Amino acid sequence: MTISRRSFLAGAAAAGTLAAPALSFAAGAPSVIRLAGPGNAAGRPYGNGTIGLLRGLELLEKEFEADKITIEWQFPRGTGPAINEALANRQLDFASYGGLPNLVGKGAGVPTKVLAGSGISPTYLVARPEAGIETLADIKGKKVAFQRGTIFELSLYRILQQIGLTNADVEIYDIQGADQIAAIQTGDVDVLVGQGNSTLQTVKEGLTKVIFTTKGTPAPGSTFGSFTVHEGFAAEQPEIVERVLAAFVEAAHWGSLEENRDKVFDIFAQTGTPRDSYVADYEGDTLADRHTPLLDGFYRANLEEGLKFTLETRLVRKEFDLTAWVDDSLLQKTLAAKGYQNVWVPRGTDGAAEV
Repeated sequence: MTISRRSFLAGAAAAGTLAAPALSFAAGAPSVIRLAGPGNAAGRPYGNGTIGLLRGLELLEKEFEADKITIEWQFPRGTGPAINEALANRQLDFASYGGLPNLVGKGAGVPTKVLAGSGISPTYLVARPEAGIETLADIKGKKVAFQRGTIFELSLYRILQQIGLTNADVEIYDIQGADQIAAIQTGDVDVLVGQGNSTLQTVKEGLTKVIFTTKGTPAPGSTFGSFTVHEGFAAEQPEIVERVLAAFVEAAHWGSLEENRDKVFDIFAQTGTPRDSYVADYEGDTLADRHTPLLDGFYRANLEEGLKFTLETRLVRKEFDLTAWVDDSLLQKTLAAKGYQNVWVPRGTDGAAEV
């Protein structure tokens, strides 16, 4: 099935180079396993979050070395929309990316299944000091930049919802990562919406100041996402799916151990983002909270709110069954096999820890 870029919003227009044409798998093990995560401004083939740790630790390369299976990594600058396109065209087998493009892709017919959560990160709204924005309410009518079709579109909506505004109350500029900094420097936009790795360096350099963040206890507007598998690959290679998920969970576990905090930032810095930005972003947060793979109440509540948003904005035209899409039976089996049932604290629909 081929789905055009238009199906995944204008954000896919600058997706960058993705994989070679899809491979067809005959019976037996594949010769390559293809994975993707959101790209970075520097265009480097590395990521952050659990998918970045999986890449940096080379867990899959080690797992499949004896099978002579090659691991291919893609981190397109087009992020979620570009990943959806690659999945739709069978150029990917697994992907870890934001909740909004997860939903938009599924709603457009991209055949994926959710295997695990990709963690929780705070969202930051940072503004030019000259823009006259002191509180979140001051954002009304201002020029706000992020890449359309990504998790930040949903994050902004949920944040503004808390003060009675919507995305329609601001002027949205659809701009990719590196270009956002230029836009804020020239004054073409007033506010950036993003994670700490893309915003906190602008704060450090005096280009912006933080006007709002969801940092702290996970709250509406925090970024979330899913580790997904192409349904075709899952049907053809169930044993390999189990092994890939086990490696993903192992990466999440390693990245949740406080003794590895410095090493986590070293791996993330391979993206080209200053290491200090990750240190500042994670300050005060436990690694286990940030790298949880659980498909808990908070994850599911975020998906439900995200689906409502996509239906209201017609990013998705027809409602679909979230329960059938998000089946955590394989994740629970993996956690039990590794003895990791109590590593991560599940959170309820409001983000509060369930003790």
